[in-house]
Amino acid sequence: METTIFGHRGIPEKFVENSLDGFQYLAEHGEAVEFDVQLTKDNQPVIMHDEKIDRTTNGQGYIKDFTLNELQMFELQVDSKRPGQSKPKHPLIPTLFEVLDIFKDTDIFMNIEIKTDNIYYPGIEQITLDAVAAAGLEDQVLFSSFDLPTIEKLKTLDPTKSIALIIRDVIENPIEFMKAHELLAFHLKKTILDGQHLDIERPWTINTTDEMRKIIEAGYVGLFTDDFEKAMLIRDELK
Repeated sequence: METTIFGHRGIPEKFVENSLDGFQYLAEHGEAVEFDVQLTKDNQPVIMHDEKIDRTTNGQGYIKDFTLNELQMFELQVDSKRPGQSKPKHPLIPTLFEVLDIFKDTDIFMNIEIKTDNIYYPGIEQITLDAVAAAGLEDQVLFSSFDLPTIEKLKTLDPTKSIALIIRDVIENPIEFMKAHELLAFHLKKTILDGQHLDIERPWTINTTDEMRKIIEAGYVGLFTDDFEKAMLIRDELK
């Protein structure tokens, strides 16, 4: 089994995380991508990991407290901890529609995380499903969430969708749990890997050469990384 390599929020080693620049680069050079969806005050789906814009933009506050127009007064900023990042040519916080448009006419596999583990956005499941369907990308998307109620809502809205649960802690009897909740896979924090369920586990976030080599050699079905190019090179070397 070849490990699928997901660019975690694009490729933060080169471009600001969750920027259109990073997603465009991945669309041209990668094979799979992961990003998080949240909703603005006026129910517009935008792409950002944190619930607040403080860490990655020149603004402050919660996404949920801004309309889309208000949110786009702020700009994404280079991460001072990542000296290799380029200043974004497209500095506005992207919408889900803009990101999906980048991946049209590509074979990039997408993991869309519905970010509801800390703040629940009413209606986010249907809004996200509708956007993916309108873009014609349903066959290229896997949905995920930390939040079981969100997963259950997705399954109620569309039982055909592929869904993974993101977890930080060990789950007892994972196969039974997966069957009970009709899951395709688990996306696990790397510290809880046990090497027993390679075909249903994708660890995060795998960034060092040693970590990448171990995960790929073991044969995990996928991994999430901030540097998909390095991971792909290592995978090629190990073939």
